[in-house]
Amino acid sequence: MNKNLKCFIQCVLVCCLFQSCKKDEVIKSTDPEITPVIKPSNSLKYRSDSISFDIKNEHYYFNKTNSIGIGNSQLNIKAYDNAIPGRTFATATSGKFWYGEIDSTMYSAIFGLRSDLDIRSSLEIFFNKKFKISELSGNLRTLVPNDQFEIFKIGKKSFAIDYEKENRREGVIFNLSLPNLSLSSLTPGFSIVLQSFRTDIQDDSLFEITKMEHVEGDRYLVEAKFKLNVFDKDERLFRIENGYMRKNVNMKNNMAFF
Repeated sequence: MNKNLKCFIQCVLVCCLFQSCKKDEVIKSTDPEITPVIKPSNSLKYRSDSISFDIKNEHYYFNKTNSIGIGNSQLNIKAYDNAIPGRTFATATSGKFWYGEIDSTMYSAIFGLRSDLDIRSSLEIFFNKKFKISELSGNLRTLVPNDQFEIFKIGKKSFAIDYEKENRREGVIFNLSLPNLSLSSLTPGFSIVLQSFRTDIQDDSLFEITKMEHVEGDRYLVEAKFKLNVFDKDERLFRIENGYMRKNVNMKNNMAFF
């Protein structure tokens, strides 16, 4: 072999070996190692509120809780010809005074949500339950239960269709505000006397809490599926289908943010 050619081949081999070694070289930093904080996607702690459903093939999605509330209202309301001394009437209309039961109240846990997709739309959900006043505590303005586990326990819920009217039924209420359209799951009507008096408007509806998981402290994650009827001011029916709810709830105090 030519001496010059032999020298050239040796040089090429050395260069290839150097490049091969260089490719596998790992440069380690002398800085202290930093472990990134990763929020597990499946962790209950990081699951945000979400309510979605379809109306007439249109999909609606609400993912921002912007209000929370509680309330008491008289229940099993009846008409009286005269005012009852020492009591506050629920409403006065058509020449009558309307009162509920003196020893009971309807407790409401209320949530308001908006959407990142359309800030003009909003959703308000009530979870109503009857209580004896002796079962509640609080001040004279608002009475609350010791906890909300009974309200959000797993299972099917009824619909409080006569809220702000006779207020005989406990359960769930949907109030949906869309651009140029307001819809409600309540019995259509403007007052306790000006209404349809229908009691079957949610007979083909469903609201079922399917899961309740502890997150931390008094915070629980509640999941539900639903389908129901909602009505506009002219009593036109709109059907909600494929409903899903995931909601963070403080079981001790509904007014507490997380």
